[in-house]
Amino acid sequence: MLTLLVIEPIFEADLESDAYGYRPKRSALDAIKKVHKLLRDGYTDVVDADLSRYFDTIPHAELMQCVVRRIVDRNVLRLVKLWLKSPIVTGDGKGGSEKITGGRKNNSGTPQGGVSSPLLANVYMNRFLKYWRMKRCHQTFRAQIV
Repeated sequence: MLTLLVIEPIFEADLESDAYGYRPKRSALDAIKKVHKLLRDGYTDVVDADLSRYFDTIPHAELMQCVVRRIVDRNVLRLVKLWLKSPIVTGDGKGGSEKITGGRKNNSGTPQGGVSSPLLANVYMNRFLKYWRMKRCHQTFRAQIV
C-alpha cells in the first residue's frame, strides 16, 4: 500500500484526462457529467462498453514496458513484478473448495482485489487512450472515450 501511495502520483500525471475509472478525485458522476456535456455538444450516441475479463488478460510484458517508462528504481520494479506474480486464492464464498490461480508461471492479469490492480489496469489502458488521441481518432470517428 505504501509503495502505491508513492507511485500512483507518478503515473497519475501521465494518464489521459478522459479516463475516470479508479482515479483519485474522479468518480462515475464526473464521467456522467462529461457524457452529458458531449451530448449537449452534439454527439448523438452513447455506447456503454465493459471490457470482459480486462484485469485477467493484461499481458505482463507489455504492462511492465509501460511501468518502466516512468519507474526506474529496480526495487520498485521488482515489487511490481511480485504483485503481478502473486497467487490468487478464490473460493465460492460458501466454505467450498478454494481455487488458486496466478503465480510465478502466470504471464497475464493483475491480481483483482489487490490495491495495485486498478492503477496497473489504468497504466495499461492509457496506451490505448494515448494512441486514440495522437492518431486523432476522435476526429476520424467523431467519437469520444470517457
